[in-house]
Amino acid sequence: MIRIIAIRVVDRIKESGHTQEVLSKHSALIKSRLGFHELNTDVCSREGYILLHLKKDEAGIRNLMDDLDKIYGIEVKQMKLGPEADKPYPLPVESVVAVIGLLVNNREDTVGDIQKALTSYGCSIRTRLGINEESEGMDTGLILLELTGDHSEMNSLLNRLQQIDNVKVGLISFN
Repeated sequence: MIRIIAIRVVDRIKESGHTQEVLSKHSALIKSRLGFHELNTDVCSREGYILLHLKKDEAGIRNLMDDLDKIYGIEVKQMKLGPEADKPYPLPVESVVAVIGLLVNNREDTVGDIQKALTSYGCSIRTRLGINEESEGMDTGLILLELTGDHSEMNSLLNRLQQIDNVKVGLISFN
């Protein structure tokens, strides 16, 4: 089972210091970290997002979640990827930010189908991160996608990915 935690920092200027303190305290638990926010020539968003790919340590994860819950001004959601994970629901219409997680087993046989799907829906993918992972004694891949654009297109991508053999799909969205 792979665990991804997504953190929405409502005001990066006010809350990033507190959030960073907690993440530093629990840094031994974090395998990978990705942060993003809207940035262009006109605006640098005060809202930011952090994705954490965590080690398998349930007690450590509980402690991290308890510490994050004490911070005012952030929202935390989780995604579990693996055999016993729930099937993701369709992306809610009110979602502002959506992240899809893919746990890819049997990568050599599956990569072509995944790449075709991601290429077909490339205009819906803002950020893509691929990580080589060992899970349950198997060589697997983890792909995290930040989605953008039309909700029906994003849901079509989600449905297409769920139809690929050897791929487990998870979803986190923020309103």
